[in-house]
Amino acid sequence: MTFEIEINNKLVKVKRGETILEVLNRIGIKVPTLCSMKEFVPTGMCRLCVVELEGRDMLIPSCSFKVEEWMKIKTHSPRVILARKTIIELLLANHPDDCLYCERNGTCELQQHAEDMHVRERRITGQKIATLVDKSSIALIHEPSKCILCGRCIRVCTEQMGVSVLSFIHRGVATSVRPALEQPINSSNCIFCGQCLRVCPTAALSDRVNFSEMQVYFHDPHKKMAVTYSPVVAVAIAEHFGFKTAKNINAVLHTILRKIGFEIVFDTSLATDIMLVEMCGDFINRLRNNGPFPMFTSSCPAWVKYMEQTHGSYLKNLSTAKSFSQISGVVAKYVIARQKSLLPDDIYLVSILPCTAAKFEASRPQMTLMGISDVDTVITIRELIRMIKMYGIDIERIVAEVDEDISSSASMAGKLVNITGGTTETFLKALNHFLTGKPFAANFSVPRMINKDVREFQVPIGENTFGIAIVNGLSHVPDFMQRLSDRNDLHFVEVMACPNGCMGGGGFPLSWSKDSDKRCIKNIIDWAENDAIKWVHHNPMLKDVYENYFNSSMPSNFHERLHTYFVKRDVLI
Repeated sequence: MTFEIEINNKLVKVKRGETILEVLNRIGIKVPTLCSMKEFVPTGMCRLCVVELEGRDMLIPSCSFKVEEWMKIKTHSPRVILARKTIIELLLANHPDDCLYCERNGTCELQQHAEDMHVRERRITGQKIATLVDKSSIALIHEPSKCILCGRCIRVCTEQMGVSVLSFIHRGVATSVRPALEQPINSSNCIFCGQCLRVCPTAALSDRVNFSEMQVYFHDPHKKMAVTYSPVVAVAIAEHFGFKTAKNINAVLHTILRKIGFEIVFDTSLATDIMLVEMCGDFINRLRNNGPFPMFTSSCPAWVKYMEQTHGSYLKNLSTAKSFSQISGVVAKYVIARQKSLLPDDIYLVSILPCTAAKFEASRPQMTLMGISDVDTVITIRELIRMIKMYGIDIERIVAEVDEDISSSASMAGKLVNITGGTTETFLKALNHFLTGKPFAANFSVPRMINKDVREFQVPIGENTFGIAIVNGLSHVPDFMQRLSDRNDLHFVEVMACPNGCMGGGGFPLSWSKDSDKRCIKNIIDWAENDAIKWVHHNPMLKDVYENYFNSSMPSNFHERLHTYFVKRDVLI
């Protein structure tokens, strides 16, 4: 049902159920917000979005008031502007004055609101919040003194991820956002998914930046700098800098990385094919030994950490195959190194991913064997963007160089596994080949799980019919696991911690919008469907790698290099 209300002396058509803020956004009137997030029930906590409503003595938050027929609204009256400006000034009164040195300088929402409201003097003085910076985590930094108590991180952690690490503690002016019992992030049940980093308006939560530690190796004559990246990174860089994806984005990214100083550049596609082969081997071994089933995917490091912390009895169900990021390290140090007559330790490998939890994964003791780590450093897309700017690379003038590398021969799986459901689809195609020697129907696919929750179905392969489940987002895991205890009809379960998988990872640019998400998902799918190699087992490079590199000539058993184990983790709360 539609009706009209008056906004700034003009009649505007609205729909019943819309909030005032939704209407204002739709008609092009910008109202500042700090606590509001799309797809979350509004709380009206920050009061920055207040408007004047005729008939009401007090200003009302536009994010939480729904439109009604009688409303006459003023969005930028002198009273409203003064209220908003005063709120910003009150927030700045207790905020640190280190903007020039802040990780969010130039991207801070509080800074931007102060600019928009033309705050040019300190009219209100307050007591600065003196707190220790929590650097205990390998993935993120928590700086409570910069927190403005908007509550975004709490809502994302609790409602979207279902982990509930952060909460408001204490009362009044002593209120702050911290893990339970004020313990460090690293001692909490945080899974390092990075979703809180994407919504924090200031630098209260920020990246643990890793690119500084690797820069020294660019000038080390004893090291060859290598970099591997997820295909998602290429799509995200194209979206962020605004160049058309019709351009050869892979070649463009290769050129950028070489200009930064990397000598060996390849994407994770070949490693993804290897991961799927190893997952098939793991699954077939379980078939021969009557389980344990279902086999869970283990390519999402945030999901793996969650399992270790909350479902220790199911660790044996996790596939032992390493993630494609870690297997990329094996490819770099035991395949590419031999091709270039280098030792594994001669290569310093950087992995660029849309995932903050991968920083933790790379640091796990299991990922280092005989003193050689699979991946030496993990950086996110955000960190790569900073490096591009730091090294003065003009994206617009980049001339893409043709660069054939080891990932040139890889299947479409390298792209699809980044979307929830993609691992299942590519795994089932490969499994069918290994069990029957026959291909699936050419049109076989698993429905994309974009913005879906949980899907279950059955797939006949040879003489078997396998129960399959896909879980899109960690918040759906508790209910799924509760139902699982009474079932024995599932054989394979894919879980991606972040909604929509790696395409919703915590390492994307902070300015990312839902439209950017949609375009990137479409572009990665289109890119995958244009790949010449559709099936993992059709990749000719696999046979070469397994016959000539993953054999007795490897310094250690190749199975140990491609597989890992998991440990139960006890957390305080």
